[in-house]
Amino acid sequence: MNSWSLVYDEFDPEKESLREALCTLGNGYFATRGAAPESEEGAVHYPGTYLAGGYNRLKTEIAGRVVENEDLVNMPNWLLTRFRPEEGDWFNIRRVDILYYRQELNMRVCLLS
Repeated sequence: MNSWSLVYDEFDPEKESLREALCTLGNGYFATRGAAPESEEGAVHYPGTYLAGGYNRLKTEIAGRVVENEDLVNMPNWLLTRFRPEEGDWFNIRRVDILYYRQELNMRVCLLS
């Protein structure tokens, strides 16, 4: 590992949300979380893309006052890739034996692999 890379050599479901956040890549207009392309939103993963200025403004009355909340909107997941072996089930990393796992964010070239 060098000072330009974040490297993960094991899959740890309890730390996936932090890893996905730390591996987010963006260009100032939009950013995509560092979720694996085959991951689906759920208890472990939270894939998503966020657009600068893409807020949902919701007004709520609380204790007689109107409060306006601005929440960043999770845009559609454009990375979704699903695959399965012939005659097999759709791939799910939590249902297979992991023989090797490595994810690396190279910040020098902005590449997540």
